[in-house]
Amino acid sequence: MEQWLFFAPHEADTVRAAMALLVPGSHEADAVRYADRLLGAFAVDPPLVYASGRPDGSFLPLSPAQRTGWRRRVAELGRGYRAGVPELDRFAGGDFARAPLADRHRALRTAPADFRDLLFDHAVEGTYGDPVYRGRPAPAGPTVLPLPTYPVTGRPRPDPVTPYGEPGADPVAVLARHFTEAARLLAGTGGYGG
Repeated sequence: MEQWLFFAPHEADTVRAAMALLVPGSHEADAVRYADRLLGAFAVDPPLVYASGRPDGSFLPLSPAQRTGWRRRVAELGRGYRAGVPELDRFAGGDFARAPLADRHRALRTAPADFRDLLFDHAVEGTYGDPVYRGRPAPAGPTVLPLPTYPVTGRPRPDPVTPYGEPGADPVAVLARHFTEAARLLAGTGGYGG
């Protein structure tokens, strides 16, 4: 049986299922574990807030002011989950995680936007963030992504990427600086209210 710091098993199942609908890959990345460790950060000492960057996956101690601020923030997030998970179950007609897919989509559309945003943010952070925040060892060294290979088809290779040369700010750079907000807007226009 899985061990959780904050979630009850049913809550974890519900959050996992909701995150999987909001952010593809979040189930495989175990983003629910990220949310659980954040919400249960103070169940261990030092709290699971700032990873040290060391290979042992340890976390840094917090100053008294940091501890106070983070306790407040974590408590607020926890209240959001404690209120939101039962709502998803109710909107899905019972057990959200085991409801038919159409009922889960309807429940997410019906859920309060602030809870849906919270799920989305944590799904993105848990899916794309450092694995140490999901309780996984940090990878050794830099991650090298392989270059794509192109089959011999007679078609020319795509043009190489060139720097943005138009007047004004590079729209991709602007998007990267505001990724979470932009992703939430994109997801919000994809059928979940927003």
